[in-house]
Amino acid sequence: MLSMFTVTGQVMRTYIQPGAVDRQTGEIGEPSSKVQIMGEIPVRGGDAARLDLVTLTVESLKTYAELQGKRVRVPLGFFAPSKGEIIYFIPKGATPEVIA
Repeated sequence: MLSMFTVTGQVMRTYIQPGAVDRQTGEIGEPSSKVQIMGEIPVRGGDAARLDLVTLTVESLKTYAELQGKRVRVPLGFFAPSKGEIIYFIPKGATPEVIA
């Protein structure tokens, strides 16, 4: 899968997030698999970087659980459902690349 945007960092944790409850119907949505990746974000001036933790939805929890503690690069997709809100995700079919 070719993606113009990627995130590179250390796999910190994986977990399953329970489905949200619909306020009107009371129905519980499907749970989702999540991975948390800690990466470095350059700061202005280029002399330093800050750490940032990003939480992403993934297809296979097992794939990322096996990579816990390792540095990976994954394609990154995102969209803005409303002004001031950005949702990040790993595109379907994408696989992590282990970075040495």
